[in-house]
Amino acid sequence: MRITELLKKESIELGVKVADKNAAIDKLISLMDAGGRLNSIQGYKEGILAREALGSTAIGEGIAIPHAKVDAVKEPGLAAMVVPEGVDYEAFDGSLANLIFMIAAPAAGDDVHLQALSRLSTLLMNPGFKESLIGAKDADEFLDIIDKAENERFGEEEKTQEAENGTEYKKTEKKEADQSD
Repeated sequence: MRITELLKKESIELGVKVADKNAAIDKLISLMDAGGRLNSIQGYKEGILAREALGSTAIGEGIAIPHAKVDAVKEPGLAAMVVPEGVDYEAFDGSLANLIFMIAAPAAGDDVHLQALSRLSTLLMNPGFKESLIGAKDADEFLDIIDKAENERFGEEEKTQEAENGTEYKKTEKKEADQSD
């Protein structure tokens, strides 16, 4: 699972101005909906707000990653926005959030939201990555930055997994062919 597979161009907005955390959440939900990932905007918003009630999903240093795993999501997805002036997302370090990713996961199935959260957190630890995203001129550049960072960080790991999966497939295919002879 790659971030670039979960994040559609329609679900990215740069240069956003929002008054507060609630306005940021509403904007991100509309971006998620624009990507066609939701069954119910209201149901998804209830899930996001329920998660925020447990504690802010701002991780500090100008980043927030709100997320919800609810029935209102029809397929896993991400939305992202850049808020150049920042918005108070109730971060423990008091920083204003400039970069916000929102994760949507269906209630049934894998914990894709945790995988996406882990992967995003890993990428966001890279020096200059966050600043590059904030400085992106358009959604295409935003996605390119993520794609390059994923290739650099996870590329070899993914190629190894794909090769192993391909090998397993070939072994199964050969076994089935041998049995049919």
